[in-house]
Amino acid sequence: MLPPEPAAHEVVDDLMPEEFDWERLVRRYPVPALLVAGVGGFWLGRSRGHAILAALAAFAAAQVTEQVNELLGDEVL
Repeated sequence: MLPPEPAAHEVVDDLMPEEFDWERLVRRYPVPALLVAGVGGFWLGRSRGHAILAALAAFAAAQVTEQVNELLGDEVL
């Protein structure tokens, strides 16, 4: 039985055409793959950093609220 695929793996699979074997390229050329991912992450952070941080903060707040409500057994927050 294969382990479940991480969410990032599924996202990349959805974005890439089916005939493009990106996993083989990453295994064969790991350093260029890391450089491309780093540059892409840097660019994304510079262009959409505030929106990403706002989304992460909202997600974290919702998770904390859910956990507190679950712990207390009532919808307190």
